[in-house]
Amino acid sequence: MSLQAKLTFAVEQRLVTVDLQLDPGEARGLYGPSGIGKSTLLGLLAGQSTAGIKQGQVLYEGQPIAALTANQRVARVSLMFQNPDLQFCTATPRTELYFCLENQAIPPAEMAAKVSWALAFCGIAQLADQPLVTLSGGEKQLVALACCVVLESRYLLLDEPFANLDQQTSQQLVVKLQQLQQERHLGVLLIDHRLANTSNWIDQWYMFTDQQVALTTRQHLTQQAELLQQTLPAVTKKSEAAISSVLTMSQFSLPVGQRAIVFPDVALAAGQMIGITGRSGIGKSTFLKSLMGLGPHQGQLLLNGRRVKKCRRRLFRELSWVMQNPQDQFIAVTVAQELGSGSLNKQGVAKTLHQLGLSDKADVSPFLLSQGQQRRLAVASFLARPLALLLVDEPTYGQDQANAWQLMTMSRHKANQQTLVLVVSHDQCLLHQFCDDVWDLNQYAEVTNAAIKSDR
Repeated sequence: MSLQAKLTFAVEQRLVTVDLQLDPGEARGLYGPSGIGKSTLLGLLAGQSTAGIKQGQVLYEGQPIAALTANQRVARVSLMFQNPDLQFCTATPRTELYFCLENQAIPPAEMAAKVSWALAFCGIAQLADQPLVTLSGGEKQLVALACCVVLESRYLLLDEPFANLDQQTSQQLVVKLQQLQQERHLGVLLIDHRLANTSNWIDQWYMFTDQQVALTTRQHLTQQAELLQQTLPAVTKKSEAAISSVLTMSQFSLPVGQRAIVFPDVALAAGQMIGITGRSGIGKSTFLKSLMGLGPHQGQLLLNGRRVKKCRRRLFRELSWVMQNPQDQFIAVTVAQELGSGSLNKQGVAKTLHQLGLSDKADVSPFLLSQGQQRRLAVASFLARPLALLLVDEPTYGQDQANAWQLMTMSRHKANQQTLVLVVSHDQCLLHQFCDDVWDLNQYAEVTNAAIKSDR
């Protein structure tokens, strides 16, 4: 028996028809533009709600999912959310895993071994007792995955499981998931915008269009992506050298856990775009926060010639920070108002909405957008504001190929207007295409974190 979904469901004002089947031991993918309804479909397959289903039903091993109790559903299917922060209920990875097992009435004597195995499977045993709020985005994704595999469901539904992970961690995880699929005869259905992540694993993909979902192959989708790449606008970089230094770092080191990353001395000028990459949890987001005086560091850090610790009151007149979780930064009631809260006039808001593919979302709450749409809005909301320094954390997370290119193009345009732009991303291909330089923190020297003194 298998997972079957033959139904018509609503995505905003559209009706989408899907005929999907996933057998035990089989792995397939969901692919399509951001905001098309992929996460909505996973939620329906997991039995989170039946409200969006207009016709048809979801069956697990011949039983309608709507007829199953919560415990029965979890025995059949586990869902990993795209935003892990929406999934957690407790304070640490270990307590989160115990909470999952408690809800399934697993005997207490069996829990410790299951929790230890799940932590080791995802490579996060060292994070077991760390507060979830202190983990990086990639580390949180691994915790969310551990919560799914510890339940030993027959089917795994994974929403962008590799989006916040570096390439090496992603590939290690793919190998482990393949082994788990074979050992437990699991059915796996996942969403991913980067086909290369699973090129040695998943060949069958369900492709979303506005009104239907059809089965196709990875080869076909790869060919379509290559054709689309040829139509994307060329990257334009201004070649003139800027005179003034915006950000100066001297003898700068950053504490991350029990170690510290040592940065080379550098002076970054207006008009540059710098990419920042590195393994999950190495300290990329922590580095951005330190530039705003929000964390300890050692050495000298100057913004427009002034020490950061001495100009904190006026700091945010000169810089902005696009957060990794866009929901943390929204302040307005509607999408249009969020864009208008910067320096855009009515015409500018309309133009930006069109660029982002959000023209029909002008009067919608930012919190009701898809994850990918929220991220596009978060980036664009700061681009019109005059700035010396713009910090952007994972702007292309959850974006399809065209939208990722659009966001990087808009960020590059901001740099060309004499703003220093620092972009954190795991997509090294995009970084090298758009940035003047790419810093790989994996290559930086690491030392034992011995009483780092704050320069805040």
